[in-house]
Amino acid sequence: MNTALLNEADLATTRDTYDNFAELAAHETEGVAWARELRPAPGSDLAHIAVHGGGIEVGTTEAANAAAGDSHNYYSFRGKKKASSNRDLHVTSSHFDEPRCVALQHSMVRTVSWHGFHSTQKITEVGGLDDQFKMWVKRSLQHAGFAVTDAAVERAGRNPQNICNRNLSGYGVQLELSTAQRAAFFRNGDMSASNRQHTTEEFTHYIEAVQLAYRRLRA
Repeated sequence: MNTALLNEADLATTRDTYDNFAELAAHETEGVAWARELRPAPGSDLAHIAVHGGGIEVGTTEAANAAAGDSHNYYSFRGKKKASSNRDLHVTSSHFDEPRCVALQHSMVRTVSWHGFHSTQKITEVGGLDDQFKMWVKRSLQHAGFAVTDAAVERAGRNPQNICNRNLSGYGVQLELSTAQRAAFFRNGDMSASNRQHTTEEFTHYIEAVQLAYRRLRA
């Protein structure tokens, strides 16, 4: 079985090691265990963020980065450890308070927060408090041929303290992509760090569908 499937199965049943970013930063070394990336896009009020990126919820950094492109703001907190050790870096979204991400969110109106959950079924769960944007994302992904459903309660992103909702409007979109869906984004389904630069046509179509949803929202 793909090691990512095993690692994320563990993550789904493991309590967070750290309660917030300050606690994590006091015990884990930046640049060794983790890294953060921020690419502002002046004039845009939309951010694509991956707060469990890198090796934590594999593929979310790549998706957020591609969806933001050159037109919108991008942020990722990336786990850099080996294999299952990255689960130690998972801080749940309602406690995620890394200062650069919080500062970015304070100037955003719309947010898409990219996440992953363990499932061998190819599906996306859509959550968050931005019901209008969620509607367009669901419609756009379904029209592009992707399986989409409302998020399960434990992944619904309805807490106002969830980082996806901590923007100027007070609501955002949380995309939960199954392991199988994210594996399909990379050549041969290989989610290892060395292969994640090799994205598939399915990845391109998925990103384009999310980008189209935002354009329709703004039309």
